Amino acid sequence: MKRVLFFDCFSGIAGDMACAALLSLTGAEKELRRALRGLPVRGYSLSVERASSSGMAGTRVSVKLSARKTSSRHLPEIRSLLRRANLPAGTRDRAVLCFEKLAVAEAKVHGTSKEKVHFHEVGATDAIVDIVSACFLFEHLGAPGAFCSALPGGSGEAWSSHGKIPVPVPAALALLSDAPWRLGEGDGELVTPTGAALLRAFEVSFERPPEMIVRGVGIGVGHKEIPGRANILRVVEGEKVAGVRGRDRVLEVEANIDDMSPQRFELLMERAFAAGALDVAVLPATMKKNRPGWVLRILCPEERLEIVSAAVFSLSTTIGLRYHVCDRLKLARRSGTVETRFGKVRVKEVELPDGSKRPVPEYDDVRRIVRAGKASFEEVAWEVEKKWRR
Repeated sequence: MKRVLFFDCFSGIAGDMACAALLSLTGAEKELRRALRGLPVRGYSLSVERASSSGMAGTRVSVKLSARKTSSRHLPEIRSLLRRANLPAGTRDRAVLCFEKLAVAEAKVHGTSKEKVHFHEVGATDAIVDIVSACFLFEHLGAPGAFCSALPGGSGEAWSSHGKIPVPVPAALALLSDAPWRLGEGDGELVTPTGAALLRAFEVSFERPPEMIVRGVGIGVGHKEIPGRANILRVVEGEKVAGVRGRDRVLEVEANIDDMSPQRFELLMERAFAAGALDVAVLPATMKKNRPGWVLRILCPEERLEIVSAAVFSLSTTIGLRYHVCDRLKLARRSGTVETRFGKVRVKEVELPDGSKRPVPEYDDVRRIVRAGKASFEEVAWEVEKKWRR
């Protein structure tokens, strides 16, 4: 049986809420305080209390600073600070990863390099403590596979060191650009850059979570009141039974085409994948008036329908598309890399319903090796299997 976490971001996510929810789930306050002694920052105290929002009880975490002045830092300074810290290796590495991902997003927003990004609110002591605490508690749970709900986008404006900015704030959108958002839902800022960066550092999936036996629920309570909404983050811990396959829901988009050169399908497929399609197939068919033609069939996430459709309309002769919802059963999988005598090969490890596992080499890597004349397809597959089993 495998442990799974589900982040139910009903009211979004912030760094303090993530820390509070994971602390509520684990009950590891003593262990957390002991770990934070190894963090080389001073001038703060960690407060943990029971609280409620709209009648829902949970845990609230506050990092109180002894001075009003807040510090701001660049990525190299934060990276150096964390690497000097006497923290568990997993906690330290995940916290560094969190700031790295945040720096990349901020650099994209401000048109600079990640090393030059000037962290203001996120570089302050309280934000660093929130991130390190959340990473410690996530590692304390064994760094399980994590899933996340759709995110409420909030509305209005938020204050930053640069003045007023729109909600969701640009860094949060950049960090979670592939996540399902419900834009315009909720009042104010609901997903903060710190919360978004933690979700990325936890490597959450926004696919439908697997069926699980619930083993625990953690409730993190935020610091502000939101009209008509409990300001909480709920983290559900469960165990997935071996052999249970993942499920998700996608759209199947189709078009019948009988008046287009087949040469154009290559670019059409390329653009469809770039727009977010999961799979593209072109099937031969006989159309009306006995014309030979093709059925274009595309699988895509629901939130990518408009973008994928635009690519199809712009590069094909079709003037209409049909689509319907498909439920899928999927084998559990994870990605990795194996070092072979032919070079590195990316591998997907697939778990079969009986609990056994099977490696599937990435075709592009195998093709590269075969094209270089280093080995045949069979030799590469055998080498990957051997290295993977070791």
